[in-house]
Amino acid sequence: MMNAFYLKKVLIVEDSRLNAQITADILTRHGYETEIVTSGEEAVEKALNNIKSPDLILMDIELKGAIDGIDAARIIQQHKDIPILFLTANASKEIMEKIKSVSAYGYVPKGVDEYVLISQIEMAFKLYEAKMKLTQNEALFRNMFENHDVAMILIDPQAGRIIDANKAASHFYGYSRETMLQMDIEAVVGVSTIDGGQKCSEALKKGCNPCLCFQRLANGEERLVEVYSSPIDYQGITLMHLIIFDITEQWKAKRELEFYKNLFEDSLNEIYIFHPQTLKFIAVNRGARENLGYSQEELKEKTLLDLTPDFTLQSFKELLEPLLRGQQKQLIFDTMHRRKDGSLYPAEIHLELMEFDKEKVYTALVIDITERRKIEKELKERNEILSTIMESAGDAIIMLDDKGKVTFWNPAAERILGYSEEEIIGKDLHMFMIQDMRLYEAYREAFKRFRSTGKGSVVGKTVEMKTRHKNGYEIDVELSLSAVKIKDAWHAIGIIRDISERKRFEELLYRQSITDPLTNIYNRRFFMQMLEQEIERTKRNKKPFSLVMFDLDHFKNINDRFGHAAGDIVLRSVADTVKGRIRKTDYFARWGGEEFIILLPETSLDDAVALAEELRKQISMMELEGIDKITASFGVTEYRDTDTIDTVLIRVDNMLYEAKGEGRNCVKSE
Repeated sequence: MMNAFYLKKVLIVEDSRLNAQITADILTRHGYETEIVTSGEEAVEKALNNIKSPDLILMDIELKGAIDGIDAARIIQQHKDIPILFLTANASKEIMEKIKSVSAYGYVPKGVDEYVLISQIEMAFKLYEAKMKLTQNEALFRNMFENHDVAMILIDPQAGRIIDANKAASHFYGYSRETMLQMDIEAVVGVSTIDGGQKCSEALKKGCNPCLCFQRLANGEERLVEVYSSPIDYQGITLMHLIIFDITEQWKAKRELEFYKNLFEDSLNEIYIFHPQTLKFIAVNRGARENLGYSQEELKEKTLLDLTPDFTLQSFKELLEPLLRGQQKQLIFDTMHRRKDGSLYPAEIHLELMEFDKEKVYTALVIDITERRKIEKELKERNEILSTIMESAGDAIIMLDDKGKVTFWNPAAERILGYSEEEIIGKDLHMFMIQDMRLYEAYREAFKRFRSTGKGSVVGKTVEMKTRHKNGYEIDVELSLSAVKIKDAWHAIGIIRDISERKRFEELLYRQSITDPLTNIYNRRFFMQMLEQEIERTKRNKKPFSLVMFDLDHFKNINDRFGHAAGDIVLRSVADTVKGRIRKTDYFARWGGEEFIILLPETSLDDAVALAEELRKQISMMELEGIDKITASFGVTEYRDTDTIDTVLIRVDNMLYEAKGEGRNCVKSE
């Protein structure tokens, strides 16, 4: 029966709309949802691009368009696993071979009985469901194989190839799975059987169960393994499933015991084994004997109390109580050890209660931590020095964790940025510092890249930028940003220097370098730079510009009659008058002495002459206490395509002198 809550959808691909509709009506009566397309291209689009793909495709083989039903099915199956049932009016051998080539779910002759059609569709759905269950089962068994903690290998004994290997096998042999699949059997399991009579791979082919073999790992080590094999038929090939157990430890038990004895004896750390009741030493290794200065015989009658002046018998037994009661498995503590000559050294003791041959014994691993204490002392001193530097530094020192939260904030940071340590620790610094949300979002994206790589556009560099003080005003800062990896996470360390005063000084120097100190307008050198730039801009955009040059008439008489101070007042007053009339885009400069020049971008000659005439009148109307009437002569010109910076300046200068020659207090232009 169909699920009452879900109608299975069948896509009908048929270039005859009449036949397609007849088929759709049959399917609808039997509880299917249908959709009709007439070409292979549409079928591909519906199968691959729709939000809900069809559950089954009923595909005509011969279709109009560039691709037929077979090609459409092949394209769909490359991207999605959808059952396809073909409609055909031609059941020839050639058609059947085409249907097989695309792994279809069979075919239905056109015009077949309604119930035969429905039966074929239901059979296709059942085959598809069975395929899905088989796929799930394969995945389940694959998962069991892959994740089993026992090493397993699947081999083709005839071809001598490794077909598959699980994680445990990869870990045991020391090769990646990809590497093992490129190797033959000999390279992995082909050393020899335990008796040396034949290669292990040859023995496996004969089916010994188990096989005891020496096998060589990736690091060159040989291990003795017990291999159980069982044949598996897969797609007509007999494979061997191998289960490998490492029995090296068992086989080498005697040798390992000797090894551990040597390990105990030759350890650079001190190792003691003593009796739980008498506390007398059962064994003391060479490292302990040499550091203490006692012989083996001398230590037989001694206990750990003879070596640790910090403890009494009572306090030591109280220390051991948690081990005796099973409340703790290990005790770790620091104490002082005394050598035979009476000298003391700091020691870290790892104490355990162990069972050996049904008897309990104490094992103590003692580490001479003299060098560690020395290093710790040096580290503490360095940390104190570093802390002092960080606290007293004039620059802000800030640390951010991998989430962008502030983890360190020195006093200079509070002084420069205004936020106290209590206000900022654990907070997102940039939420405080960046007011523009678009800039903040851009920062967040950049920080995501920093979290994963420790790299960024400003990491490892020193940049100048503006930021905002807690009180709201902007300050200029110099930021040096570094990245440091702490516990596999990238942290940022920033050093911020307040350069507001420096920037103000630089701005002052810049202003002084481009302005005339008396009139506070541009100087001749800066004006020449702007004129050169304007000529280049005019060559590009073909928009005109004009120059106005003017000179104060009889200015020497003012200096002679009223003094140079009065002359300075006149110059400043004239400059202020002109500045109050021209545009912000114009460039007004003192050309020299009482001579001035104006650059008027995107201004024609007529407009420049009108402005000059207006300025002439304003200057002539100025009233300065104790000083006679002031007038000025003006020369005006417009830039020409053939001009250079020299020719345009010579022409405007000539116009100025022509104005002076015609009686002054007038405007001349060309």
